[in-house]
Amino acid sequence: MGGAVCLPRQLTPSQKRLLHWLNDSKKLTPALRAELSEGIHSFCWTGIGEASLEEIQALNIHYASLLSLYRALEQLCQQAGLSLEQQDLLVVMDGRATIPDLPADMQMAIVKGDGSSAAIAAASIIAKHHRDLGIQRLSEQYPGYGWEVNMGYPTPAHLAGIQTLGVTPLHRKNFKKVHEQLALPLNA
Repeated sequence: MGGAVCLPRQLTPSQKRLLHWLNDSKKLTPALRAELSEGIHSFCWTGIGEASLEEIQALNIHYASLLSLYRALEQLCQQAGLSLEQQDLLVVMDGRATIPDLPADMQMAIVKGDGSSAAIAAASIIAKHHRDLGIQRLSEQYPGYGWEVNMGYPTPAHLAGIQTLGVTPLHRKNFKKVHEQLALPLNA
């Protein structure tokens, strides 16, 4: 899941107050992420991109994340009436990696960028909130895995759900850590 946000050049006092709360999305409560996400969507251009389970398994999680980010940027550009081919765009992103399909001079990777860039923090928040909503829906469709509280991470409760109920079509068949903990063969 990737998020993209373009902040306006001029901010109202209430928008500035909202941005004051931006932080690494993992350090915020789900309720605060939801509130901030709603505010961000109300005055920023935004995009959310996703990769399918098949793409994650084919590409690996790293490259699927970059594909998700590219799709988020495409959505943001469409909303803003821009093009990713424009030479005056600068894409800043969290981490070390950059998007293979964009020219190097159009992007900048910033390690722990969600702690130093409002745009990166805002993108992280809208992506994580979107992910949280999707996981909540899936927890209703596939009860017993504790997704509503563990958000799909391999917690002991989640692993117990897999041992009891088996894997769902949504579980990554090549997620080595889970397979090792449960003594399952890969691609099982």
